[in-house]
Amino acid sequence: MSQIDVPSPEQVIKKFGKLCKHKEYYRVFEFQFCVSSDSPTVLSYFRKMYSHFIIEAPEAAEEPVETYYVIEAPVVDGCPVVVADGKVNIVRNRDIFPGFSYMTVFNSFIASLKNHFLIHSGAVEYKGNGIIIPGAARCGKTTVTLSLIGRGFSLFSDEIAAIHQHDHMVYPFPRGLGMREGAEIKLDGVDFSNLDTIPMIGGGVKKVLDIGELSGAMASTPCPAKFIFFLTPSAEEDASQFSMANVLYLIPSEISDGMLAEMREVDGVESAEVTGDTSEAKFPIIRLRVQSGYPVLARLEDICYAHNVLIFDTVKGEHGKPDFNRPPQLIPMPYSRAMFELLTRARCGARSAILRKGFGGSVTKMYLALAEVIRKTKCYELVVGRLDEMVDIIEETVSKSQ
Repeated sequence: MSQIDVPSPEQVIKKFGKLCKHKEYYRVFEFQFCVSSDSPTVLSYFRKMYSHFIIEAPEAAEEPVETYYVIEAPVVDGCPVVVADGKVNIVRNRDIFPGFSYMTVFNSFIASLKNHFLIHSGAVEYKGNGIIIPGAARCGKTTVTLSLIGRGFSLFSDEIAAIHQHDHMVYPFPRGLGMREGAEIKLDGVDFSNLDTIPMIGGGVKKVLDIGELSGAMASTPCPAKFIFFLTPSAEEDASQFSMANVLYLIPSEISDGMLAEMREVDGVESAEVTGDTSEAKFPIIRLRVQSGYPVLARLEDICYAHNVLIFDTVKGEHGKPDFNRPPQLIPMPYSRAMFELLTRARCGARSAILRKGFGGSVTKMYLALAEVIRKTKCYELVVGRLDEMVDIIEETVSKSQ
């Protein structure tokens, strides 16, 4: 990769900031931020997903607001940029600029929340019970979460379970609902064929449903976390993932010189290789075989940060394609394994505000706090099968515990 002279964020903002005539302000829990751009189209993608977080421009006397600059005009080497977290992120492929911008800002403001554990998971409420639904890739997490709405459940989020570190309550996270093309979801009064779309970082689009369309289906108040249902393709495959050796996939914005070599030197990493056909892929995929969980991921995040490389996604394990034509299976999950599984889905990396500010940088304190949340829940592995039967199982399990 050829070296170019990258200007500082201050230089970019001074020279190109005046082009960003379009601004919108947001508040997610305690964190306020502004997206400033020269592209109304890019801003519209944020608005579609986060319209319920939009606020008026804060008064000058209020707490400072983090500003993200999303500049579509050529800034560095003829390329657009996104300025976030004190870094200038160059977007060399204009086709992915909208998706890149969205993910960069999303990753940054999620990492800036200091009071909530943020779990990549669906989250619903039923009769005062907070229910968390993490899922392996392609296991139907969003489909199951939204299908529960038709059974009288209320929605916190299809993507983020926000659990407060002090009261252990699940809080509403009312972002728009993103659904991949081809997802088979039916909700009364919702026409899924006529929804707006936003571009995905890896190509393609997602349909977006404004949660305001789900009249009466949104949870408006927090409630205690009581159940966790981990969706997995098969009991045998998922059990094999809870072993001394695990497979982890990273999807970074790029691979810089020396980055892979540094990853291979991390304690617990057995191998790190670029995998798949990268000639057609928009981003590289790194396959790692590791000997431990969170400590490895935190160190990998540090390496990417040092190389000015963003991590867009992490995927644990090598699950097969789930079978939705068989009977599902519910299996009680030990707390030790539930803790491991939840940590792989928690957004609490080395630079996250919840770790740095909420727990003073102590990983041990953070682990113990999250373990306390899990100990108050009933944890299950739900091996996927026929959708209606999966929803039946969740509803019956929660109802029996009343």
